[in-house]
This record gives sequence, C-alpha cells and structure tokens, in this order.
Amino acid sequence: SAVYLENSFVNMDTISITQNSYGAFLRSSSGWLTNSTIATNCNAIDTNSHLVTNEYRHTFVISDNTITPTEGAGITAYDGAIVLAERNTISGATEGSGFGIRSSEVVINNNVIGPIEGWNGLWIYGESDVSAENNTILNTGKEAVLVGEYHYKDQGWNVPAPSKARLYFANNVVSNNTGTCNSDWMYGGDFPCPAFHLFMTSGTFIDNTVTNNLGDGFRVKGGIINAQGNDIEVGGFAANISLYDDKY
Repeated sequence: SAVYLENSFVNMDTISITQNSYGAFLRSSSGWLTNSTIATNCNAIDTNSHLVTNEYRHTFVISDNTITPTEGAGITAYDGAIVLAERNTISGATEGSGFGIRSSEVVINNNVIGPIEGWNGLWIYGESDVSAENNTILNTGKEAVLVGEYHYKDQGWNVPAPSKARLYFANNVVSNNTGTCNSDWMYGGDFPCPAFHLFMTSGTFIDNTVTNNLGDGFRVKGGIINAQGNDIEVGGFAANISLYDDKY
C-alpha cells in the first residue's frame, strides 16, 4: 500500500495516489481522507476495524474523493470497521465491487458508484449494519446491491456461510444493470442479475428508483424485507421472494 496506518488517527486531505498496487490501508485506525484522487490496480481504500480511545469508537470519514481501482474494490470495510463514505465517485473494479463490507458499520451517502465492471455496487456480508441514502449506482457487472452470500455452497467459491446483516437503502437511483449472475447450487445456473439481492438477511428499501434492470427488482431468498415507495423498471419480477430451507 502507498499508505499503511495502524492504531492511528489521521487527517489526509488533497493527496494523490497513482501507479500503485494498493492505495491506503488502515488497521484499527480512524480520521479523515478527503478531497483526494486514488487510482490503483488493486483495492483503493482498505479499512479493518477502528480506533478506540477512552472507550470512544472513532469513525473513518471518506469524503469528496475520486476513487478508481483498475481491478480491485473502491472501498472495503472489514471486521469491525466504522466508516462514513460521502460524495465520492467510484468506478472501475474489473474484478471487484464499489464497496466490499464485511462485519462492519458503514454509512454511504451521496456517492456515484459506477461503472463497476466486475461485481456489485455494494457487496455486504457478515454481521454488518449499513445505511445508504441518495446514491447513484450505475452499470454494475452483477447485482447493484448484494446483501448476504448465496454462493457459499457453490464449488470453487471460498465465501463464508450466511450470517445476519442489515441494510437501510433510501432515495437512491440504480440504472443499467444488465449482467448475468450464477449459482448452480442455489438457482440451478445462470439468471439475469437482480437490482437488489438479499440472501438470508434483511433490508429496508424506501423511495428508490430503478431503471433499465434486466433481471428482478428484488430477489429475496430466506430474508426479511420492508419495501415502500420504490419505482422499479425491470425485465423480470418486481419482487421475487422465496423461502430457503437450509436443513438446519
């Protein structure tokens, strides 16, 4: 990584990271990264856990940046990270997602996410709590939003078993999601990617707009969903909701 920080509180403003494999990696650290340009080959901004001082849990604020990873993810928040991401532009990610979130607390507001050539706009799994409002997510390779991990029994996938995650998703615009998704175990092969895919998890979706979506608007399997006031233009079902017997 061009920037590696551990157990630190930082204020990085107006920096430029280019021609590097990884951008910034923060372990048990918090603070600000603002008004910067980060163009990397792999992940642009990685966060893992957060800084605690005198029992106060600090947030890492990522705002007003242009983030362009060629292959990796734009922003990751793993294993107890606490992140506020606002007014960023994220694109690229031929083998990654705009956001990769695992077992963390993340607020995502007023960002432009896409085109994302690889996977998802938001990929959320583990025991995560995520709120996303007033974002634009466009031209994603797979689902615009994936909560949970339905590939966990597919051969060749090394992903964790399902665990509870929660998403609040309101006043966002999702467009031009025309990719093909696949799970041999769960869905019997290929299927047009839905805009929103919840697997054994939960989400609230309020007043969002979806246009030019090839697959379902909502695909929910074994999940809990509250959807109100959404305007959805899809090629599949507006809402495809089914049970899942995990044989537990």
